[in-house]
Amino acid sequence: MVIDLDQPPQRDSRRRLTGTRALALVVLGSFLAGVLVGGVTAYLRWYRPLASSAEEADRAASSTVSVLLFAEPGMVTADGARRRVRIEAQVTVVNAGPAPVNVMAVRAGQPGVTVRSAERERQIAPGAEMPVDVTVEFDCTADEPLNLAASITAETEDEQMRTVAPVALHGTPWIQSRQDGCARIG
Repeated sequence: MVIDLDQPPQRDSRRRLTGTRALALVVLGSFLAGVLVGGVTAYLRWYRPLASSAEEADRAASSTVSVLLFAEPGMVTADGARRRVRIEAQVTVVNAGPAPVNVMAVRAGQPGVTVRSAERERQIAPGAEMPVDVTVEFDCTADEPLNLAASITAETEDEQMRTVAPVALHGTPWIQSRQDGCARIG
């Protein structure tokens, strides 16, 4: 065998091509593995907690109950023997919340006054109002209440029963009826 020193050695071009392809496949495989690991990490670290907090916010919004109560005048009955004044009236319930609610009952129980409504379904859309029949009883021997507070039992859009209390009850007509009725009893 003779070695010609004037010519560069010949290399196997197939071998060089195979090595280049292998290197390209290793680089491509590493890149894809990095994308996969990065995507899973991003999902677990950022997206999933954000998605669950958004779902919790949606649930909270659908379960929010915000109502306003306004007393309406009614028929007054005075019971002198028991020293009580009874008013068959209505309370206007205003849905001030972001979602519809099903108002099941309106109640108040304070010293000297009780308010009761019949328990039944009353669907109220957001921003809408609905009258609810109530029976109000005042004890004339008790001090006159300075303000009235009620509780509302309502079913929210997510079908959860909620009791909202205390809810300010703007009861000026009832307080006036109490004063008039107790004055008649003497």
